[in-house]
Amino acid sequence: MFVLGLVAQFVRPVGDALEGKAFVGGSIVSLVGYVLYNEVRELNRRTRPEAGSEIRTADLGEHIERVVGNRRARRVRIDAIGYTGETVKAPVMRSLEALEEGARRSVRVRILVPDFTVPMAIPGTLDARGRAVDDPAYRAYQLDRVRWNVREFEGAARSLRGSRRADMDVEFRMLRITPLLKLCLINGDELFDGIYDKVVQESAPVPPERQILDLKGYQAVLTHWRAESGAAGREKVAQRQDLFDTLWRLSSPLPAPPGHA
Repeated sequence: MFVLGLVAQFVRPVGDALEGKAFVGGSIVSLVGYVLYNEVRELNRRTRPEAGSEIRTADLGEHIERVVGNRRARRVRIDAIGYTGETVKAPVMRSLEALEEGARRSVRVRILVPDFTVPMAIPGTLDARGRAVDDPAYRAYQLDRVRWNVREFEGAARSLRGSRRADMDVEFRMLRITPLLKLCLINGDELFDGIYDKVVQESAPVPPERQILDLKGYQAVLTHWRAESGAAGREKVAQRQDLFDTLWRLSSPLPAPPGHA
């Protein structure tokens, strides 16, 4: 009974269960064993490194807005690898524009995109034998989309600076890498990791009329890792941050638009 009293003092559920009750022999042992088992199981659940959870790419914006919109987060860094930067642009701009005037948030965004100035099979088109081949006109269209996102960011940065909501520094760079990779790191603490998981054949959005091959990833699954969740999360986030930093050092600035020096 002395041992049981000590357990009841330090393990609250045992004390609660015994309050106002008397048990005999095996009943007491069974009760203590049951409660201790559940306490240990709960402790293991809390301390076990969490495996990466899964989200849809369409839900990534909610996580970006959660961090950027947090009043305690004076500085925010977002590193991303994607197709054109569209997935990151919209939630960043939306959350910053919602800030109060004078919030003075500091935001740095680095986005790495494929080098659309060199031939690639996907995005591309099909040849007469049904094989994926380069489509220069469609590559140029994708590069224009990247430049459009750059201009959108630049315009938003001027507006945010004028209202003292935020100082936003955005840089796009390009590298000859597969467009399949989809990655977003927030403050070096959170990772969203996946791929563009669909290749579709559809009508080209620019002349001449033809079928093109394109990547789709808005509904793709991303694995969400947090450095604070345990050893597995810390390792995965650190690995991807190191990968991004390495690719960033190897990358090049976007080419100037036609007609610009």
